Amino acid sequence: MKALSSPTLQGMTWMLLASLAGTLIDTGVKALSSHYDTPQIVLGRLLFGLPFVLLIAGFRGDLKNLKPKRWPGYGLRAVLSCGATFGFFFALGELPLTLLVALSFTAPLLIAVLAWPLLGEPLGWRRGLAILVGLAGVWVMINPGRAPWNPAYLAVAGSVLCWAGLSLSARRMADEPAGAMVLSTMPVSLVLAGTLTVSSWVPLEAWSLAIFLGVGAAGATLHFSVIMAYRLAQAATVAPVEYAAVLWASLFGALFFGEVPNGPMIAGAGLIIAAGLIVLRARE
Repeated sequence: MKALSSPTLQGMTWMLLASLAGTLIDTGVKALSSHYDTPQIVLGRLLFGLPFVLLIAGFRGDLKNLKPKRWPGYGLRAVLSCGATFGFFFALGELPLTLLVALSFTAPLLIAVLAWPLLGEPLGWRRGLAILVGLAGVWVMINPGRAPWNPAYLAVAGSVLCWAGLSLSARRMADEPAGAMVLSTMPVSLVLAGTLTVSSWVPLEAWSLAIFLGVGAAGATLHFSVIMAYRLAQAATVAPVEYAAVLWASLFGALFFGEVPNGPMIAGAGLIIAAGLIVLRARE
């Protein structure tokens, strides 16, 4: 078996770091959710993360051109980003970490479905099979009829739908300035979170300030790591490494929140991961 090249190993390592950074963000938000409302967490996440975003954008030269070409597209992205963030952060306070992270990986399946009518990308039998497998995984994980229904599942569904729309809009607006694409996702969330937080602001304590700073740094690490991963290696090689986030979530969920994955959760996560890999294979 031919040994993996050094750039490939580096790309996989960067993606592993990205999956860790993403799970650290989710863990930090979940810890904050027991003391702060979702709008205040969203507001803190954006304000503490903005300096890191600007630092990365400046390093990459993305701040040199911020002139947008498609204003309606930017407005849509801002709304979708707001829905994805609020829905996911709310659900983090209601559902086990591993369950939520695994369910978030249904986004590629939804992207495959929506890319057919919106982008004209053929669905194909492999993607169709992946969607069925992924739906089976979701069914197993939420365990209907046995586990109590939680409205947070609707928040997850809405968040995943918004994230899928955000990803598809990035494809449609691929020629737009990168800096403008990133910064445009923040205004609606900032205004909404700020408005909802004014009357219910809870003073930040030292531990929460540390978490907000850590979440901001993790967000910058995630962004930079993904860029490096896809720059060094092929997507088919590094993308599957992203599923390590389920393992990180299982570890952090058990360590910090006493959440031990049960049989249906593990089986469902396996089906969703398998579905994502089928979609990736079909893309290739």
